[in-house]
Amino acid sequence: MSIEKTIGTFFELGGCSAVECLARTGLDYIIIDTEHNCFSDETVADYIRTAENGNLLPYVRIGDIRRPYVLRMLDIGARALIVPNIRSVREVQELVTYAKFPPVGQRGYCPTRTSGWGADAWAQDVQEYMSACNQRSKLIPQCETKEALESIDQIAALDGVDGIFVGPCDLSISLGIPLQFDSPVLIEAIEKILCACKKYQKESIIFAGAPENGKMWLQKGFDSVAYSLDTGVLIQAYQNLVQEFHKI
Repeated sequence: MSIEKTIGTFFELGGCSAVECLARTGLDYIIIDTEHNCFSDETVADYIRTAENGNLLPYVRIGDIRRPYVLRMLDIGARALIVPNIRSVREVQELVTYAKFPPVGQRGYCPTRTSGWGADAWAQDVQEYMSACNQRSKLIPQCETKEALESIDQIAALDGVDGIFVGPCDLSISLGIPLQFDSPVLIEAIEKILCACKKYQKESIIFAGAPENGKMWLQKGFDSVAYSLDTGVLIQAYQNLVQEFHKI
């Protein structure tokens, strides 16, 4: 299975205008971060609409693996769920149950904005609708704990898991080498995750805080890089600008 290389970023700034700006950058997706930010469901829905209007894929990182958190974001229209802090195969099996329609899982059915509240032509046939949703809405657990790393082959092998997202920051902390991104221990762990994704033909995504790290992991075979946070990119850009002015 060949997957086109993509690039995204974490959306922390908030505001539909910020989404519109990001939609004009060439990014493939944004990850609306409800784990570390205080966005309401209604606010996330606005960001998703804005991203869709700009041909920018709206992914959402949820802050909890319980059913309501999974179901609401999918019904609102998230094209992928990034799920943090995974620690067991059992947790991922439950996520599949919540996130995927039969025969893969047991996602609850209701006409929502994803299908134009049932009015869209593509949603008229229930079986076709459920199958399409299973394809278009990706479930992507994060591997950022030692426990998830130890079970990565079993997790990647699960039907209903569409990809794995590597969080190097928390993974390094969990491995006892906090933020030592050049540590052989961390690099070996990341390569193990990448191998599992390749073995089971699942999408591989990794966070990168620096462009050179992102390029390196793409060259090593990752399918996608989530580069930094929009807040960090904004701060760095203005810091560079201010430094240039002070040189005058």
